[in-house]
Amino acid sequence: MVKALAEPAPHALDAEHRCAVVRTLWAHMQARDWPAARAAYASDATMAWPCSGERFLDADAIVRVNAIYPEGWTLRIVEVAALADGRVYSVIEVTQGGQRYFANSIFCFAGGAIARVEEYWATVETAPAWRTAAAIGAYQRTEASA
Repeated sequence: MVKALAEPAPHALDAEHRCAVVRTLWAHMQARDWPAARAAYASDATMAWPCSGERFLDADAIVRVNAIYPEGWTLRIVEVAALADGRVYSVIEVTQGGQRYFANSIFCFAGGAIARVEEYWATVETAPAWRTAAAIGAYQRTEASA
């Protein structure tokens, strides 16, 4: 015998909805629509940038650091995917002044709002000269390393 669910899971907890929140957040960031970006976060949301040892301790600080970042950047969503444990993973590419960066972000949710983000930033750079097919064997360079 199968027991019926008391009620369906709320839409805000749905993996597809959480992914849509992240995609929409990135679209608002690209548009510099800071109030709309802020609306994606819970008030007490936090964000960590482990690579630079920084933490932003509320939603306003998270949005402010992006709003005051020197202008001229463009972001492109590479991927947004739901993780089995309810988190959402995204990769974005940012270009600015001839430089390219990638951010790998993991979003945690409380209800339908973003509660925590952990973001790892990397700068695109040329691979070192010692890494070659002659030295390694099954190896090739891609456009990202050029």
